[in-house]
Parts: sequence; C-alpha cells; structure tokens
Amino acid sequence: MPRLILLRHAKAEPHRTDDHSRVLAPRGRADAEAVKALMASLSPEQAVVSTSARTRETWALADPGGVLAVFDERVYEASVDDLREVLGEVIVGSAVLVGHNPSIEQLAWELEPNDDTTRGMRTCGVAVFEVADWTLGGARMTAWH
Repeated sequence: MPRLILLRHAKAEPHRTDDHSRVLAPRGRADAEAVKALMASLSPEQAVVSTSARTRETWALADPGGVLAVFDERVYEASVDDLREVLGEVIVGSAVLVGHNPSIEQLAWELEPNDDTTRGMRTCGVAVFEVADWTLGGARMTAWH
C-alpha cells in the first residue's frame, strides 16, 4: 500500500513583496532539522516539493538523504485538485509532498474527514496516510506530527 506524507513548509520569514522567495526563519530551520529523524523513519522514496524558497529549504533540512527530489511549480499556490493531479503522477511506493497551506491542510481534511486533528496543520506539520493508490482512494491516516 503506498504511503503519502504531507509536510507543510517550516516557519518562514515575514511576508515580502516576492512571496515565492521568502526563506525560513530561525525557528523554521530548527523545526525542519528536527523533522529529519521522522522522515528517516518514514523512508520516503521521492519528495515532491513546491518551487518556493521556503519549501525548498524545508526539504533540504528535513531530507534524511538519498530521497529523489522533484521540484514542481504546480505545488506553489495549488488547489487540492492541483495537488491530486501532481500526486497522480507519482510512481514510487512512498512519497512526501512539501507544500503550503491552505491546500496541504485541505487535502489532509479530504483524506481524513472524520478526524479533527487534520484541522490546524501548523508549519512543519506532518500527516502520514496509507492510500490504495496515487489517486488517493482508500486513504487512512496513520500518523500526525
């Protein structure tokens, strides 16, 4: 059964004119580094990462090593349907999607609508799902961090 890991980017610096180029705040860097051990235990084979500076930096710090990273501009400012389209192209057994709210949280809500823990996904929050396939059918949340 495929494993989907949703990772919201870590805490970023305050807003600026060019949102896409915002980098992580010191707390965000520390949080992303702390997620590395969790990522190692989950063993993702692929990371699909938004092209924004803060998501790229989050993944650079959280990557346990040896994970193929694909940077996809569709994940930046994505709708849930956009994220589903991107994930529908995954062909590995375990993938992490590094993206933004509100779409990351909304996707978690859709996949686990009866569990209130998926509401309020904080920066550097992680939700782990087993899915029947990459159309995301038959999703079951197995962990929330």
